[in-house]
Amino acid sequence: MDTAIEERSQPAQCDAATMDEVVPAEVNCDSKEVDIDANPFAGASAPPLMDDAEAVPAVSDAAEPSEEKPGALKEPTSRVIKTPQGWEEEGILFPHEGVRFLMQEFSDAVSTMDPAPAWKWENLSTWYQDYFYTVVHHHHDAEEKIYLPWIQARVSVPAKIAADHPELMRAMEDLSTMLKQGASLPATQRAEHLAEVQKFLAAFVEDMQQHLAEEEEIIPQLLRDGRFTHEEEAPVIGQIIEGLGLDGNKKALPPMLHAYACWAGDEKAEVFVSTNLPMPIQFLYRNFWQQDFEYRHKGLLASLAEGVDTNPFASRWFC
Repeated sequence: MDTAIEERSQPAQCDAATMDEVVPAEVNCDSKEVDIDANPFAGASAPPLMDDAEAVPAVSDAAEPSEEKPGALKEPTSRVIKTPQGWEEEGILFPHEGVRFLMQEFSDAVSTMDPAPAWKWENLSTWYQDYFYTVVHHHHDAEEKIYLPWIQARVSVPAKIAADHPELMRAMEDLSTMLKQGASLPATQRAEHLAEVQKFLAAFVEDMQQHLAEEEEIIPQLLRDGRFTHEEEAPVIGQIIEGLGLDGNKKALPPMLHAYACWAGDEKAEVFVSTNLPMPIQFLYRNFWQQDFEYRHKGLLASLAEGVDTNPFASRWFC
C-alpha cells in the first residue's frame, strides 16, 4: 500500500480550517430535559394536505435567473407525479422524494470521490449503512408489512409492487459489501473498484426509480378506488413512523423533510413539523436531528471529495 497515501489518510487530529471546508454546521450539544415517558410518537400522522395556490409562498420574480432562491418551490423529482393532486399523491411523494434525494446524494458522492484513501471508503460505508440503507430498508419493510396489507384489505394490490422489494434489497446488500471492500483493497486497485461501484449504483438507481414510478402510478389510484380517506390513513402512517424508533427517525426524518421542502416549500415543511409531530419529537428534531443531518450526514459525504486530504471525523467526539 502506498505509504504516502496511508500517512495522509490517518491524521492525528482535525484542524478547524479543514472542518469548515467539509462540515456545514457545528453540533450543538446543549441538552434540555424532555419528558418522553409517554409514547413520543403519539399523534404522529401523515403530511398535511397542500393548501390552495394562494397559500403557497410565491417565488420572487426579482431573483437573479442564475441563482436559486432558498426555499423556492420546485417540481417533485417523480417521473410520474409533477403536479400532485390530493392527499393520495402528496402522501406517497413524502417518502419517495426522500428516497430519491438520498439516491442523488449517493450518486453525486461517488461521482466525485477520491478513491485512494481508505478512510474515505470507511466514511462512505458509514454514511451508507447509517443514512441510506436504514431508511430505504425500513421504507420497503413498512410497505410490505403495514401499508400494502392495509390497502389489500379493501382492494387488490398488484403482486409486482411487493415482488420488486427482495431484488432491490439484494442489490443494497451487494452495495454494502462493495463499499466495505473498498477500504481493504490495495490503494492501486481502489480507482477501478470505484468505477465498478459507480456502474452498479447507476443500475440500482434506475431499478429503484422504475419501482417508485410504478408505485406512484398504482397506489394513489388504489386509494381512490377503495374510497380510503386521509383520516383512515393517518394512524397507519403513525404506526410506520413509530416503527422507525427514535434512532430511525433521527436518520429518516431530516432528509424526508428536506426533500418535502424542495417541492412543497419551506412553509409546508414547517407546518408538518409543528402540527404533525408530537412535542417530544419536535424537540429532538429541532435540537439534535437537524444538526446531525447538517453535520454528520452531509459531512460524511463532503469528506469524500477530491481535495479533502484530512478526515474531519478522525479523533472527533460526537454527542
